[in-house]
Amino acid sequence: MIAEQFLFHAEGGFIRLPVWGHIPLSDPLKRILAHPSFMRLKGIRQLSFSQQVYPGATHTRFEHSIGVYHLMKLILQRMVSNPLALSLQKNSFRFDDGSCRLLLAACLLHDIGHYPHAHVIEEQIPSGSSGPAFSHHEDLCGRFIHQEQPGFPSIAEILHEEWQVEPDGVIALIRGNSKSGFGKLISGTLDPDKMDYLMRDAHHCNIPYGSIDIERLIESFVPDPERERFAITEKGIAPLESLLFAKYMMMRNVYWHHTGRSLSAMLRRLLQAVIDEKLIGERELQDLFYDNADDRVLFELKAMLPGLAAAQNLLLEDILHRRVYKRALTIQPYTETGADSRLFAYAADSSLCRKKEMEICRFLSGRYHLNLSGLEVLIDPPSGKDIFDYNDLRELRVYPTRSEHLHYGLQLSSEYCRFDDFGESVFRSDFILSFERYTKKFRLLCRENLAEKISDSMHQVMEILRS
Repeated sequence: MIAEQFLFHAEGGFIRLPVWGHIPLSDPLKRILAHPSFMRLKGIRQLSFSQQVYPGATHTRFEHSIGVYHLMKLILQRMVSNPLALSLQKNSFRFDDGSCRLLLAACLLHDIGHYPHAHVIEEQIPSGSSGPAFSHHEDLCGRFIHQEQPGFPSIAEILHEEWQVEPDGVIALIRGNSKSGFGKLISGTLDPDKMDYLMRDAHHCNIPYGSIDIERLIESFVPDPERERFAITEKGIAPLESLLFAKYMMMRNVYWHHTGRSLSAMLRRLLQAVIDEKLIGERELQDLFYDNADDRVLFELKAMLPGLAAAQNLLLEDILHRRVYKRALTIQPYTETGADSRLFAYAADSSLCRKKEMEICRFLSGRYHLNLSGLEVLIDPPSGKDIFDYNDLRELRVYPTRSEHLHYGLQLSSEYCRFDDFGESVFRSDFILSFERYTKKFRLLCRENLAEKISDSMHQVMEILRS
């Protein structure tokens, strides 16, 4: 069984990684870690602008990718060695030699398509002449897996020859269109990606919100072939609760921190302005970002901007010098009857954002005798994306022990019980919806000298936003 080389051997030594400590290395794993297309992830920060708030948050996608690989390896070790996990596997959902190697490769390479500030840009991708000006990082994984580098075989060749994995199968699994049946294992409530980034981000931000008993959670994993995912035994309920609450606290305190959100909105608006004014070609922008690093990309963008682009240059200097736009207005996008569709509409329509930003700037210019360019006021809408995996959590099931069946008197139609119905946790899927409500905000951002003017004109500004 060739997967044993990846799961149980360490002929390549060890690498010491924050959070998880010593991680054994196989020779095929080291071949990818040393590849230039993978090494470029050392220049891609995990948390983009969060290091402007938490100076320690300079960790990278390189570190995170190894952590996700390590956690999947621990999960697969359980799947191939635990009697209960082995007994629940079926031919349609079995962790055999090929499946283990495929999952390990997909976890290691799941972020290979990332580029500087990719998550920031992806939240509302600037519009180009024929659609989105940038691709999602998942769609770029094939670009880097097949990328030719002088003196190196492509990662695709390494996967084929040394991992005995088909590169296109790995790419399909990362992009979410695999027919393997393993998609939910690398993207869902219990995926190793989430387990690693919550712990890693909290560690580097030096905040106490990301503590999760990962070892006990993994020890509770069992296959759920009917749902093509992992289920948990009773011992996994408490660590799962800590994972869900950790994500809520990290969203409130790190991922949606107002400074990071403001800088992100500033960058998206800058890129849209550069494209609208044709200051830099779309292909040039793509090449600038796709093949660059966080520490260089904005300085190189500045060098490419023409000197006459005063408003765009000023906005870029604000980003580089941490002159962060202030919150002029914060609105809760949920009402007693549900989501306010007018506020969420801004997240799906960047042209609507630009139209309203320009309208507010024209209003302020007229009222206060200013000469605003239209880049001084920005809309930061709440994401329409389900950030707490609500639908996936609804499908999660528990595999109870025989004694627990008797104790609770559960009437089960199968050996598994829906997590929502098991009755042992307040963190039901409907409870998770309240996390969405209290995390997401609609914000209007502006230069510091405009905040008081917008506050004094709140009625007129709200009319513009809601019209």
